[in-house]
Amino acid sequence: MTCIASPLISTIIPTFNRAAFLPRAIDSVLRQTHRPTEVIVIDDGSTDNTAEIVATYGRKIRYLRQSNAGASAARNRGIHEACGTLIAFLDSDDTWYPEKLARQAALFSTTAIGAVHCAIRMVHTARAGTKGLYYPGDKLSLHDVLALRIPWPTAMMVRRDVLLEMGGFDETLVASEDWELCIRIAQKYILAGIPEVLCEYQEGTPGHLSGVKSRFSMECRIQNKYRASVARRCPDCRRSLNIAWKIQRDWHFAQLCDLSRQAFYAGRFAEFLRYRLAAVGFDPVRAIREAPGVLAKNLLRGKSEFCHNSPEIES
Repeated sequence: MTCIASPLISTIIPTFNRAAFLPRAIDSVLRQTHRPTEVIVIDDGSTDNTAEIVATYGRKIRYLRQSNAGASAARNRGIHEACGTLIAFLDSDDTWYPEKLARQAALFSTTAIGAVHCAIRMVHTARAGTKGLYYPGDKLSLHDVLALRIPWPTAMMVRRDVLLEMGGFDETLVASEDWELCIRIAQKYILAGIPEVLCEYQEGTPGHLSGVKSRFSMECRIQNKYRASVARRCPDCRRSLNIAWKIQRDWHFAQLCDLSRQAFYAGRFAEFLRYRLAAVGFDPVRAIREAPGVLAKNLLRGKSEFCHNSPEIES
């Protein structure tokens, strides 16, 4: 495929068994006012009809298939296959607004900027309507990123040379790999932001206990890695990681509260107790303090709600 646009933008869409959502994501790319040089779909071993869906777009899409290796490996393959100087990531169940690529590409005015992000609208797939807006801020520093003020992949456009310099996403991480990559980028480059909603992120209900534990395990690995490196030399970095630790603990506590409530309403009482006990491990004081009211609230409420909004979401 010949690259002809300027600036050259490659869109990378990793996907795994998201055939029902993928056309919406692809269509949002094809509606961009600044059309990308190429749209690359990395099929990470899907077992549904993803290939057939992509085939309907003909030569508008570069379709690459690989054995299931995870989102990081899929994005990394896209980075190496891309011919654009700028890379824009889009998860296969999310969408962009038409001006996203044009607005972001215009901000790469200096080599000090490694990535550009934008505000994002949270849409809950199981509960119709907007859950909230998220924007981590302008010109994010290393301290900001360590404190979990990070853009999400769907909202990011990154220089390809920066991604190659950083070695791409850490494929050993099955969660929070975007945070870890942003930490590496922020040590050398600015992450610039556009305080305008230019994409939508589809958020479903939390998955299961093993998923929560897996994500927390990955976050612990990242915390340990950067406490032993940048935080050891920099008190401000250490304080930023402490802020992240509290946010992560609160987020996981909230997820487990929501999972326990869903289990209760579904009549899975053993599962309900398992989630509540797991929540104790994240915040024992709060879990014990709230315990007397939990059962009463669950009995009185007629439908499930989030225990708390994710700490980083602003309504």
